[in-house]
Amino acid sequence: RLVPNTVFIDPQLGRIGLSETEARARGGNIRVAKLPMNYVARALEMDEARGFMKAVVDADTGLILGAAVLGIEGGELMAALELAMMGKLPHTVLRDAVFAHPTLAEAFNNLFTTLVP
Repeated sequence: RLVPNTVFIDPQLGRIGLSETEARARGGNIRVAKLPMNYVARALEMDEARGFMKAVVDADTGLILGAAVLGIEGGELMAALELAMMGKLPHTVLRDAVFAHPTLAEAFNNLFTTLVP
């Protein structure tokens, strides 16, 4: 069962699912996406560009295995990721979605274009 968690530090840390280390230990074929918060328009607008976003994706299915956001409202961003993971949606759904601008959620577009093996 997926249980998102948030550590209310400054900036917030939100996490859900597997970490990169946990996913690699399971031996699966994974890809990792990373995006500094200074590439997130809303974070820049709010002058809160510290931190990063990171996601782990199954390379074969495209399913999101886990994610972490250390940054402004990192815990809030877990809701969208949890829904995608519960619905077994591939990462491309968030990558290609049209989000309101400027919002923190629109950073999923950029995050999931950075996937590397």
